[in-house]
Amino acid sequence: MCIRDRLEIAPSVDVNFSETSSLAASVRIRIDAQDQLEPGRPAFDTYSSASSPLELGTAGAAEIRDLYVEFRSEHGLTRLGKQQIVWGRMDGIKVLDLVNPQDFREFILDDFADSRISLWSAYLDYTIGGWRTEVALVPDSTGHAIPEDGAWFALTAPRFRYGAEPGQPGLPVVTLEPGHSFGEAAAGVRLSRQFGSFEVSGVAYSGMDPEPLGRIGVHSGEAIVERYYERRDAFGFSIDMGLGPAVLRAEYAYQPERVFNTRSPDQLSTTELDQHRGAIGIDIDGPLGVFVNLQYLADSISDAPAELVRSETDRIGTLFLRKTFAYDAIAFEARWYHSFTDEDRLASLSVEYAISDNTSVELAAHAFGGSADGLFGQFAERDRITLSLGHPF
Repeated sequence: MCIRDRLEIAPSVDVNFSETSSLAASVRIRIDAQDQLEPGRPAFDTYSSASSPLELGTAGAAEIRDLYVEFRSEHGLTRLGKQQIVWGRMDGIKVLDLVNPQDFREFILDDFADSRISLWSAYLDYTIGGWRTEVALVPDSTGHAIPEDGAWFALTAPRFRYGAEPGQPGLPVVTLEPGHSFGEAAAGVRLSRQFGSFEVSGVAYSGMDPEPLGRIGVHSGEAIVERYYERRDAFGFSIDMGLGPAVLRAEYAYQPERVFNTRSPDQLSTTELDQHRGAIGIDIDGPLGVFVNLQYLADSISDAPAELVRSETDRIGTLFLRKTFAYDAIAFEARWYHSFTDEDRLASLSVEYAISDNTSVELAAHAFGGSADGLFGQFAERDRITLSLGHPF
């Protein structure tokens, strides 16, 4: 059990140049006085040079979260700069949320709005022939931010260590810098339309896979694991349907010939396999004003060999509950994740109190359980309590 405190400063500014153009900018500064979350200097080797945060010694880092200009018209908008482009509709799990990589500094405990890594990109959102048409062009090849060995949420399950068992010594990892070539740029399009109580959408996306692969290399005469990236293509759809006090959601993504690592006793290799990832969820306005969200995710690899470093199929269920009191001044939230593949779990409870319109304090507790090989069980010794003070300005 760990009791932690931390300081996070996130100043932001919005400037309207005219009725049709504006500028949005925000910065986030994170300070970890105990230097336990990421011991030593934080590593940003998975970021492109244009997106990499600024180190603040061993205490933390500062980063640009948003810096974009927006141009609006009666038919839609164009946004240019550092931003998040959110196409997924599920809560706390990802299917079609493909564009921005994720910072796993806090594993999945942060809201996605806070853990997504903003990228330099161009985003167009216009209505064409009755269809909402969104286009993303992303020259920024940043990958997932992965905690280093020794970090509080260092990923230790075999699937994140190229098949190495927990506690098994691993080779040093060196990230190969992206080439920043045109071939590493990403592009995607999302088409959506409302039909009565239904909203349907289709997504096509191609870009560098933010999840790294590994291969054995030699550096300064020593064996290492080279962390590198390949492209991936994805095609999918989503359906939202209103059912009175409930909303039913479904998402599906097909990633053909995605590259995965395989591991044998004396070799680390790769193979191309088709991946199918789908989720269904329902939001319910429950009794006594309790908001209920239930979701189920199934992620399957076709014709997976026994040497695949991840599971052939992942099946995860989630239950989220939220209730506000005292005219929304107090918010209670409970979250439960359960992996039916690994039979492990994560439980999270939080209470947030709004001291004023601009200041809030949150007390949260997170508990993990299960096998050290599991998605959540790898953090079975990482239960913790956090106290956070928020004051946007």
